[in-house]
Amino acid sequence: MQLTAQLTSSSVPQGSSHSPLLARMVQVQLVLFAILYAIWILPETIYLRHVCLIAGAVLGLYEIFHFRALLLKKSAIPVWLLLGIFGWATVHLFFLSSNIDLQLNEFKTIWKRAALGAIFALGLGLALAQVGLQKRRGYWPLFYLGLIAPTLIYLLKYILTHYGQSWGLLVPEYLRLYGGAHTFYIAKTSYVCFTLPTLAVALGQLLLNIRNHLWLSWSNAIYVLSIPAIFFVFHGENIKNGVIYGILLLVIFTALLLLSNFKQHWKKKVLFITVTLAIAAMFLVNHVQKNESWRTFVADARIAIDTDSYDHWKFSGAKGYPNNEFNKMVSVTNYERIAWGKMGLSLLADKPLGFGLIEESFGQRAKQSWPDSSLRQSHSGWLDFALGMGIPGLMLVWAAMLGAYTLLGEGSFKTMTSWANACRWILLASFMMWFTTEISQRVFFDVLIFWLALSAGLAAGLLPACTPATVSKQAPK
Repeated sequence: MQLTAQLTSSSVPQGSSHSPLLARMVQVQLVLFAILYAIWILPETIYLRHVCLIAGAVLGLYEIFHFRALLLKKSAIPVWLLLGIFGWATVHLFFLSSNIDLQLNEFKTIWKRAALGAIFALGLGLALAQVGLQKRRGYWPLFYLGLIAPTLIYLLKYILTHYGQSWGLLVPEYLRLYGGAHTFYIAKTSYVCFTLPTLAVALGQLLLNIRNHLWLSWSNAIYVLSIPAIFFVFHGENIKNGVIYGILLLVIFTALLLLSNFKQHWKKKVLFITVTLAIAAMFLVNHVQKNESWRTFVADARIAIDTDSYDHWKFSGAKGYPNNEFNKMVSVTNYERIAWGKMGLSLLADKPLGFGLIEESFGQRAKQSWPDSSLRQSHSGWLDFALGMGIPGLMLVWAAMLGAYTLLGEGSFKTMTSWANACRWILLASFMMWFTTEISQRVFFDVLIFWLALSAGLAAGLLPACTPATVSKQAPK
């Protein structure tokens, strides 16, 4: 087993893994996380969100100080890369800013919340690695409850919105679904950001359990039920990104399952994979039939690539849209995503150090090149982030994600904990969805930094504290 060497007795506070105070702090943080993740995208909850972030960060500060010796180990490299992201943003503000007023406003809002979330999650990750295997197992249901909460809230809203009146219920506004401008409207992007990681964790935990020959269990039943529940969210909101990335995660899951010692339980694996892929295929076919944009994608792409002949992309619909080769108006989502992606890359090549904003740097740069344009974001989170924080900022984020993902995957699946496995799948899902989702903004950036900090903290704290003798006792969850 290729694991980082165990910490010496002087590196970690003695008795830290059995400290009742530390265990209680972790428990409180996980309660705060469950509340925070459940309400993070809900309107009119900003006060409670701030309370959770600040309280979690206060506890995280103590944990970071308590386990500061862990941050000097090789496995803490992702933590320092995470710190480098904030350092680069600060350098950009003072020395490279294109609009210091706008950038300073983001420092007081987006970056402040991201910093609080990073401290919260980093401390939690370090402490989770030290509380002991049994306690860590006991905390898992609370963590997963938080992850699945946005999905459950959506299902509740869906039922009350469509059936509440026929049941004679007076449903308040905040428990209804809305399709447009309304105080309690939630955008599709929010559902992708807060349900796709949960789908990834469910698949990752199923894979971990199956690899460890655990088929029938209550935890597996919950993970299996989570999968159609999340796909129902994608279907109910008609979220193309969610469907495509969800199917891709299922394909990755089945491929890894086939590659993992196929001879053992091969009949069960074949049956499970067949049923999973059949259901996924039926869902995908239904989704494609429901959305004509998939059938005209190639024709729309030909028009979108020709940004000189067709400049409608500059105006976000204000001057209409061109027709494709079928003499039909292009799909707006196809046309804009491709055209904006092409032009965004050209703007990045012109200014590789970035404009300086997490939000709407694409629109700011577009105004400089095309003053009559009305653009805001490019529909690609990574491209928007690169346009804002430059290629150095993007490389720091990607390096931190890759470092944490790699470190948490050290050893075999028999020695992997549920927490390490979950963080790896969350990082994978986050990396994927940031490519074609308009997600470089507000709470979406906050949660990305939160996941990165939690993963980095676990990598720094878990790996040095593990030995073959202790980790092998960890039963899959």
